Amino acid sequence: MKQVKLQSYRRKYEMMQMEEDHKVSDYFSKMIEIVNLMKNCGENISDHMVVEKVLSSLIQNFDFIAVTIQEAKDVKSMKIEELQSSLEAHELLVID
Repeated sequence: MKQVKLQSYRRKYEMMQMEEDHKVSDYFSKMIEIVNLMKNCGENISDHMVVEKVLSSLIQNFDFIAVTIQEAKDVKSMKIEELQSSLEAHELLVID
């Protein structure tokens, strides 16, 4: 049963994309919820994996900041919270 749930959570994780009308905080909440469900089923998922997933699944308005983050910061050691803060700051300055 745990393996079936994990498979379902993996699919949701892989299919996740930020939607145009959602805020960064909403997207991260959904992402973290799925990641925690996967971890509860025994999945070993690192912050680096989540950071890479988020950066590759943002809406087009975040393309510039995503590239800047990848070039200016060490994405391999970046914490999820650090990425979220950077994206929320960008959202406040540019999108709203």
